Amino acid sequence: MTDPFAVDLSPKDEKKKPEQDELGPLAFEVDQAINVSTEIEPEADLATAPKRSFWPRLFWGSLTLLVTLGIGLALERLVRDLFSAYPALGYVGLGLVALMVVALLALIIREFLGLRRLKTLAKLKHEASAAHTGKNLPEAQKAVQQLRTIYEGNPAMARQLADFDRHAKDILDGDQLLEFAERTLLVPLDEKAKAIIANSAQRISLVTAVSPRAFFDIMFVLYEAARLTRRIAQLYGARPSFFGFIEMSKSVMAHLALTGGIALGDSVVQQLLGHGLAARLSAKLGEGVINGLMTVRVGIAAIAVIRPLPYMLKKGPAVSDFLPALTKLAKEQDQTKGQ
Repeated sequence: MTDPFAVDLSPKDEKKKPEQDELGPLAFEVDQAINVSTEIEPEADLATAPKRSFWPRLFWGSLTLLVTLGIGLALERLVRDLFSAYPALGYVGLGLVALMVVALLALIIREFLGLRRLKTLAKLKHEASAAHTGKNLPEAQKAVQQLRTIYEGNPAMARQLADFDRHAKDILDGDQLLEFAERTLLVPLDEKAKAIIANSAQRISLVTAVSPRAFFDIMFVLYEAARLTRRIAQLYGARPSFFGFIEMSKSVMAHLALTGGIALGDSVVQQLLGHGLAARLSAKLGEGVINGLMTVRVGIAAIAVIRPLPYMLKKGPAVSDFLPALTKLAKEQDQTKGQ
């Protein structure tokens, strides 16, 4: 018996989209799919981000200064009016202004340190890559010491740091020292990062499958992508602040654009969901899987941008690593809806 929802992947024949009837939901069509490349992306570098031109910087700098002067003048008038009305209120207002200024200075320092830390990670990756290629022991020792400094304040890394300190002094080759640092300090973090990405992709797949409106899908995908990027940054020791997070997000998006991003393609069903699975998935479940894979791409790009060492022992994660869990989840959802 012919399956009424089977999708013919042959490029020779053109067919109309299956219409929904009482037999079941719409099939997940090939031309609705998004082809997500499973190739490993090249490393990105925050330190090599293109510089903005002079005129935009002048505009935003002047605008910021004008707004700051306006706020300062408004506060000065407010405090003066409070003193005129009642001196005690004037002192209270002056104290609150002082507290606000102190908090603002603390936030500025925090933003500066966050941006500086991101640049430090990017510079460390570049130096480690050069030391590994040239097998330069002094440069490798300098790089691993910087890496150790990043994680020495993290209680969760205490055992890994102890293992590293116990054996690192016996390694006299620069490339082997960097590989040992990667295996001891970063491989456990890589596994945690993959788990974070998988959980985020599954959440998006579930929400998309039950969401009644595409608007909610888009909003949740954007929120989850931002949350995923920040969690990966914190995992690898970036700890970005507000402007640091914006700068990091720009680098992640630039990395996605540089490596091809997400492109349309007709072979996505065979590549991503396996033979025959597309015919059994409804359109909504198919959208959930695709949105989950888009989130996976964002997570992989975030790792490539933030990870403080290049991949030396193995290749980085690929989209195909996350396909089994997403397709299994989609099948379970489809079976649950069919009952």
